[in-house]
Amino acid sequence: MLSIRINELKKFTSMLFIEDAFDKFCLHDAVFRTAVSTVIDGSRNMDFYQEGEAPAEPYALWPEVKPLLYQAVRGSRLPVSFRLVLLTGSTATQAITRRSGFTDCEVTSLSLNISYREQVLTLTTGVSYKGFSMEKSLEKYWDAAVLQFLDKHGLTYTEA
Repeated sequence: MLSIRINELKKFTSMLFIEDAFDKFCLHDAVFRTAVSTVIDGSRNMDFYQEGEAPAEPYALWPEVKPLLYQAVRGSRLPVSFRLVLLTGSTATQAITRRSGFTDCEVTSLSLNISYREQVLTLTTGVSYKGFSMEKSLEKYWDAAVLQFLDKHGLTYTEA
């Protein structure tokens, strides 16, 4: 698990809410505290879909919910706080797991936890397993991939 502080809040939030840098992620959940609190469960409501049209991912894709969540943060005043949990899609999770060489047990998700509070934005990585594993190669690989992603997008950060 890696915890890092993003040094460029405006650039990061623009990448997150306006640009397409995070569009391959799914939304697990989100909480925004502004004048009111907004809580979003990213789980798909399968009753909404007709037979045969259910999406492959159990969670909403980031581009599907990004416009709604952007409305929660835009304006002249910053939110009091917000928290997002983004997950890699199932295909990306399998590919990253395979590239890392991890074979110990089934991986259910790779997460990127984004937390903003008191004008500090923190990212924390995570890996969820279906079983138990002492092997940390996937976690190290995922941490390195997230740092590479941030570097690729020109973001500065400080490891906590």
